[in-house]
Amino acid sequence: MSSTFTVRPAKRDDLAAVTQVFNEHSRGLYGVADDTAEDILQYWESPDVDFEQDVIVAERSDGSLVGYGDVGEFGGAFWLDIRGFDPETELALLETLERIAHEKKPGLRLLGFVAEKDTALREVYEESGYQVIRHSYRMEIDLQDLGEESPPPERIVIRTMRECELEQVYEVHEQSFEDAWMHTREPFAQWQHWFVKDPSFDPSLWFVAEAEGELVGVSICRRRETEDGLGWVRVLGVLRSHRRRGIGEVLLRHTFAEFKRRGFERVGLGVDAESPTGAVALYERAGMHVARTSVQLGKGG
Repeated sequence: MSSTFTVRPAKRDDLAAVTQVFNEHSRGLYGVADDTAEDILQYWESPDVDFEQDVIVAERSDGSLVGYGDVGEFGGAFWLDIRGFDPETELALLETLERIAHEKKPGLRLLGFVAEKDTALREVYEESGYQVIRHSYRMEIDLQDLGEESPPPERIVIRTMRECELEQVYEVHEQSFEDAWMHTREPFAQWQHWFVKDPSFDPSLWFVAEAEGELVGVSICRRRETEDGLGWVRVLGVLRSHRRRGIGEVLLRHTFAEFKRRGFERVGLGVDAESPTGAVALYERAGMHVARTSVQLGKGG
């Protein structure tokens, strides 16, 4: 506890105030909002989130919120998410999340992710014993600069997903990310929560690569509700058995063309800076550039 704020478990009634914290934090870094209330609620209602224990806020004596934090287990580690506006608040949130994680599974590795521009929060992590272990990028393309859409490789068809193919798309997604850093296979029901129950779920923005009746690649997309004109690629994956044939790039360029046809101005996605599949180079070939960098920090484990 501090003389100016208290860290406590979040309540459902905090949703509007938490959304404001998220977006004020994001505007301070990038000048744009970050999440909608529907996006945050989707996380709170996830089957793998214990809302009463895993989600916290920092509250002033007047009832206003000045910080947010949550902890979730994924890939054999606890991931910490902190949004604050000063080091004192961020440190209190970090210490509380560490305590929650220790009570759940003592000794499990702790990981935090921080925008590269958020130097204050990074210092809080590093002064608490965390070390930088990895980077990730947000990459974008301006669709005004979009070139010609390339034809697919022989015997490959690029098309919109049919809703009856959800389980096949799930399998391609999971299998194509098996060699990704810290990948953990999700049960289908949990995957559905994250992708099909996404507030911006639009099956007409899910694209597949088909080879002789088999799905071999997917591009799972949505609009970014907080950034006008920005389309978002949540997943781009190609089965290992069909890589090095240009399928990923053709699928991505098809995605760009469809967003442009719908009047979008830009397309973005997130990627591990050290992706073992060469994803960064693929995106650069397709005309994308790094727009933001994030840092992953680790401790223990």
